[in-house]
Amino acid sequence: MTAYLAAARGLAPLVDTLRDRFDLDRTLPPVLVDAMHAAGLFRMWVPQDLGGAELDPLSFLTVIEELARLDGSVGWCAVIPAGYARLAGALAEDVAREMFQGSGRGLLVGTLNPTGKAVAAPGGYQVTGRWSYGSFIAYGEWVLGNCITQDASGPRRAEDGSPELRLCLFPRDAATVFDIWHVGGLRATGSNDFEVSELFVPEAYTIRLQEFQPPPLRPGPLYAVPMTSTFVSCIATVALGIARAAIESLIEIASSKTSAGSATVLRDKALAQADMARAEALLRSGRAFLFDELGAMWNNAVAGRSIPLQERAQVRLAAVHAAQCAIQATDLMYQLGGGASLFQGGRLERCFRDVHAAGQHVAVSPLSNLEPIGRVLFGLPPGMARF
Repeated sequence: MTAYLAAARGLAPLVDTLRDRFDLDRTLPPVLVDAMHAAGLFRMWVPQDLGGAELDPLSFLTVIEELARLDGSVGWCAVIPAGYARLAGALAEDVAREMFQGSGRGLLVGTLNPTGKAVAAPGGYQVTGRWSYGSFIAYGEWVLGNCITQDASGPRRAEDGSPELRLCLFPRDAATVFDIWHVGGLRATGSNDFEVSELFVPEAYTIRLQEFQPPPLRPGPLYAVPMTSTFVSCIATVALGIARAAIESLIEIASSKTSAGSATVLRDKALAQADMARAEALLRSGRAFLFDELGAMWNNAVAGRSIPLQERAQVRLAAVHAAQCAIQATDLMYQLGGGASLFQGGRLERCFRDVHAAGQHVAVSPLSNLEPIGRVLFGLPPGMARF
C-alpha cells in the first residue's frame, strides 16, 4: 500500500494545476488520467497474476481516501474502474487476461443498475438497454451493464423468485454515450448515460449475479468478500476523503479570515474551535466504524469463514453512517467559512458540492438503506436484492 499511497499524494501538484479545468471539461483531463494509470492506481484490485496489486480492502480504501482528499472527482474516477477490477475474479482466465492484461489500460466502468435486458441466444445474449451514471466512461475500455435475463418465455427467475440479474461486459466503443452530465457536485466524473441495442455479448463476457454477488472463479479472500459490501465502502470512503479536504481548507482559511467589525481571526473564536472539534470527531468516528466493520469481514474472508448476513448489515450501516458523518463535518466547515465558502472554484465550495453529490448515491443513502439494515438487525430478511 505504501507505494500507492505515496503515488496518490504525489499527484497533488498536478491536481492543483488542473483543478480549474474540472468543472469546465466535466471529466478529468487526459494528462491526469495518464499519471494515475502510470502510478498503477487503477490496478489496485487487479489480480496479482494479471500484474495487479490485489490489495486488501482497507489498504485499497486508504489510497482511495487520499485521492478523494485531493479532489472528490479524482477519488470517484479512481474507485470506479479500480473497484470493478475485482470482477476479474469472476471471469474466465482468458477473458480476464484480455481485459486486464491486454495492450490497453484495462479500465472497466459502467453501472450496477439493472436497467438492461439480456435475451438468451446461442452462445450468449442479445443485450439492449440504457444505463445512467456511467462514471468515467470517456476513458473506459470495457463497460458493464447490469441486465435482467430473459429467454423465450420471459424473464428468468432466481431461486427466491426475483428476476435473474447478469452483468454483461462489452467494449466501450460498442455503446452510444449521451452527454447529459450537467450537475453540481462530482462534475468532473463525466457520469454520462450509455446505451446498446441488440448487442451480442458472448456468455464468457457475462457474470450471473447470485444474491447480487458474482460467484468467484479465482481463489483468494478478496473474491470471497461480498461485492455489495466493498461497493458501499468504496462510495463512503470517497465522502470521507472529501470531508478531510474540507477540514484542511477551513484550517487554512481560518488563519487569516476575520468577520466584519472584528479583528479576531476565525481560528481564535470559541465557536469555530468547538465546531472544528465536532467535525474532527464526526469524521474520525465515521471512518473508524467503517474500517473496523470491513476489517472484521476481511478477517473472516482470510480465515475462510462465511460472511453472515448480520455482518453485511453492519458494513452497510457503517458505510451509510460514514457518509453522513462526512456530510455533517463538511457542512460545519462550510458554515464556518462564511462568505469565503461561496466562491466557485474554492476548495470549500467544491467539497460542499461533491460530498452532497456522493451522499445521494443509493449505496450510502439513508433513505435506501436504513430500513433493510434495521430489518436484518431484527433478525428479518433485508427485503432487497442488493444487500
